[in-house]
Amino acid sequence: MTQIQNRIVYITGGSSGIGLATARHMAARGAQVGLFARDPDRLANAAETVRNACVRKEQTVFTFSMDNTDLEDVKAKCARAVAEYGPPDILIANAGIPMAGRFEDTDAERFDAVLKTNLYGTRHVIAALLPAMKARGRGHIIPVSSGAGLFGLYGYSAYGATKFALIGLAECLRSELLNHHIRVSVFCPPEVDTPLLKAEKDDLPPVTRALKNLGGTLSVDYAAAYLVKGIIKNRFMIIPGFRAKVFYWLKRLAPAPVFWGLPDLIVKKMDR
Repeated sequence: MTQIQNRIVYITGGSSGIGLATARHMAARGAQVGLFARDPDRLANAAETVRNACVRKEQTVFTFSMDNTDLEDVKAKCARAVAEYGPPDILIANAGIPMAGRFEDTDAERFDAVLKTNLYGTRHVIAALLPAMKARGRGHIIPVSSGAGLFGLYGYSAYGATKFALIGLAECLRSELLNHHIRVSVFCPPEVDTPLLKAEKDDLPPVTRALKNLGGTLSVDYAAAYLVKGIIKNRFMIIPGFRAKVFYWLKRLAPAPVFWGLPDLIVKKMDR
């Protein structure tokens, strides 16, 4: 509680899914919570949900309708948020969109749309808020990646590319911000039961579905609670779920033929 209470937490993609669930957990620990997302109506509903989770009368929940792919909009909204509420103690860059499909079936426009939201959108938000965080001399930045950023997955060439990139971005920022007392983590959940899961359902190749089943599906509440605990414990790589952790360490430690044996067998059997 003491490490979250009174902290100012900014969460992009905060109107639903992992963002909203994390906001509730932060509010329940006494944080001041700012939600950023595109849809003002969904933001209003999300803010009410987060307010209901607050434990102290003096807690503040505020919202900004913001398109993270629009650099000027991000700069303007982040500047207003800092001016009105102060720079974030904790920044969770969660906004993202799913996109499933084989590489050869993915045109340049769809590929680019995922890059703009998941990678450039995250970059824009961090860049807009970092000067204020550095000026204050503390903070914690957490880009939200995915299990698809740990393992190259059939059907996720665009989505996986952005999530791999976010891990690389986090590693670079971790070093660059070390002497500025700004911590960096990266959140890499396996499949989580969120609206994004339903949004990609119709486009998900059967092979991808079978491979994702290996990692299991987490409830959004469990994933959010694990993220908050990882932030408190100052872990760099935050990976919820037993099976996801096992696959992560297998990839790091096992010979490539051992790690890829089962996934390759599924692809060979199903990709006709």
